[in-house]
Amino acid sequence: MGDVISTFFSQATDRSADETLAYSSMASAAAGAGAYLAATLQSTTPELRSILNGFANQMVMEHEAMNKYVITKGWMNPYDDPSKQLQSTYSQANSVLKE
Repeated sequence: MGDVISTFFSQATDRSADETLAYSSMASAAAGAGAYLAATLQSTTPELRSILNGFANQMVMEHEAMNKYVITKGWMNPYDDPSKQLQSTYSQANSVLKE
């Protein structure tokens, strides 16, 4: 049974799956930070505001960590020329559509 599970997960963890999960995690952290920030701004007590602000900061740090991971892996190149970034995104979209 262990061999079946390890085989399944080794096939499922290719580069595109890792990249998709990383981008999904980044989006989730960004949405979470936005939600906590909105709740912080609407809270009425300083204690609640402090708690929510702490959660928002945690989400920002999670997003930053995932952002560094994606850049380290070479999946995102924020300092490339914009036309090169557009070409890279276009190529990725074409590869997804061909699958």
